[in-house]
Amino acid sequence: MFESSESVRNNAELKNKMNLIMSKIEAGETFVEKIGSQFVYVYMDSYMDSRIPFILITPSHLDADKTLILESNNNETNIKRSLFGQAMDTAMRLNSVCNAKNPVLVPILPSESATAPYYQQLSAECFKNGRRPDLDVVETINIAKQIVKDYSGVDLNEKIFLNGYSSSGCFAQRFAFIHPELVDTACIGGASGSIPVLDEDLEYPLGTKNYQQLFGKPLDLEQYKKIYFDYYVASLEGAVTTQRKEFKDPVPMHDMSYFAKSVPIETGKLYRQKYGDNLLTRSNAIVQLLKNKGLNISQVEIENTAHNQREANLLKQNNSKNLKLKNVQGIGEEMSKKISESLNSMKGRIQAKDKPIENSTLDKQ
Repeated sequence: MFESSESVRNNAELKNKMNLIMSKIEAGETFVEKIGSQFVYVYMDSYMDSRIPFILITPSHLDADKTLILESNNNETNIKRSLFGQAMDTAMRLNSVCNAKNPVLVPILPSESATAPYYQQLSAECFKNGRRPDLDVVETINIAKQIVKDYSGVDLNEKIFLNGYSSSGCFAQRFAFIHPELVDTACIGGASGSIPVLDEDLEYPLGTKNYQQLFGKPLDLEQYKKIYFDYYVASLEGAVTTQRKEFKDPVPMHDMSYFAKSVPIETGKLYRQKYGDNLLTRSNAIVQLLKNKGLNISQVEIENTAHNQREANLLKQNNSKNLKLKNVQGIGEEMSKKISESLNSMKGRIQAKDKPIENSTLDKQ
């Protein structure tokens, strides 16, 4: 993936202004910055109908047939600088991947305390007592589209490109599960341990048993089948383990079916019993099962990679005599390639859909 000179220049200018931007964020200001040929909108607290803050980066000029790119914040913290700093990094990365040609939206979900629901992954606990954080995100989408319309005169495509990695990957798979009518493409990495299945024995977020109870509607399977799911996963995703208090033995760090804050313990246990213990084997089987049920879904396993560079270094240090791990890398560079490929595929589908049919019977009459 090669960045355009315009994208590189804009990102360089954005980095140069980061101290100014972060000082405004720490002061709690809502503001707009013009950076090169783009606008950076940072909305703190509430804005219009939004109940959550968000960052929007958009070109000042947009052609028709443009799609909003969305990725939620990945950082579970209530420290404002860390929260917005990570969200800005996400927005800048996606802005670079799309060569500064698409609006990029990062809604910033709350991190109220260590005992708060896991909003970053839209866990089942988030929806207790009628709470609907997903609808807050829907509002930010609508507001972002209106901002783009007001400043560029362009109506964005109805459906979005939903991106996510790790925690934001879990958010992406669950947001698409709840609102399939809003999503064209979901490009998801590092979250293959918790792919939802169309299983009425399993509760949300892994199945549909309590879906209507939580969301007041059945899963719109027709719309869900229209989403293009592009999953990618590191070949060593399950190699790094951690100790969780709910389990006697260490469990895979990034298999969310073991993480009680993300997936209820009994739901995760049943999921593994039905579909397999090993993260990669299970996710490949689930992808094939969903494909057989009519979903547009695929998964690419990226060889000799770990979930991130820190874990790649850890694997090399702890297994120094294992030649197979000598050159293991984090998935970072491959992530950008995969997102770019997924965006280009979506663009091709949209262009093909809008292209007039040539040499039709009507043309010959």
